[in-house]
Amino acid sequence: MPTIAMRLAYNGGAFFGFQSQSDVLTISNALESALRSVGIYAKITGSGRTDRGVHASAQVISLKIPPFWNDLEHLKHELNTKLSPNITIKRIWHVNENFNARFSAKRRGYCYILSSHISPFLTPFALPYELKNPTLIKNALKILIGTHNFRAFSKKDSKDSQIQTPQDFVRTIFHTKLIRYKGLWILSFWGNGFLRSQIRMIVGFLLEIDRGHLSLEDLERQLQGELIYRIPIAPCGLFLTRVDY
Repeated sequence: MPTIAMRLAYNGGAFFGFQSQSDVLTISNALESALRSVGIYAKITGSGRTDRGVHASAQVISLKIPPFWNDLEHLKHELNTKLSPNITIKRIWHVNENFNARFSAKRRGYCYILSSHISPFLTPFALPYELKNPTLIKNALKILIGTHNFRAFSKKDSKDSQIQTPQDFVRTIFHTKLIRYKGLWILSFWGNGFLRSQIRMIVGFLLEIDRGHLSLEDLERQLQGELIYRIPIAPCGLFLTRVDY
């Protein structure tokens, strides 16, 4: 059976996260239901499991499909008709049989969006907050670049937190960025992978720095393992924006 990959976007606020669950609607549940309706019963693999309320503009999934689906553009059209309005498949393409959307990924990008304005049209996708010290936040973002043990920025009740080996919490952040776009502040992070709620905890920490409640030195101490502040920010502003292979 051919193996394909799909790049998709979704409104995470309409679902209880990405991972399939039996009692609530998740992104995987919706995708699998749409796939079954067109005769595809394969298990899907996502590049990452976004939490409840987290969005994506470039999530990637992989799966095997029956040979009769040789027209991928037609398949995309059929699935988008069923997945609308909260999920959109942007692209479908053939990959080799060993491709795995999660384990083949080399680099992932996320962004967190802050809005200077309070609007019912923006609040589902951006946290209302005006940065006071953007230069300070840019300096804080530079501290995060590199390879670190992010255990102090991982969710306590996550599966990651049950792992005893320190190496399992090590991640590399290749690049960070803060940009101003009209009335939005966009914080971007590119890395080889992220722990559950890691970016939301980092952004929460950064906003405490911006408020003057924490310092750059506090950030460095937490990166070294000291637990200073680990409250995740709201999921509404977080987007999975890129997956590279």
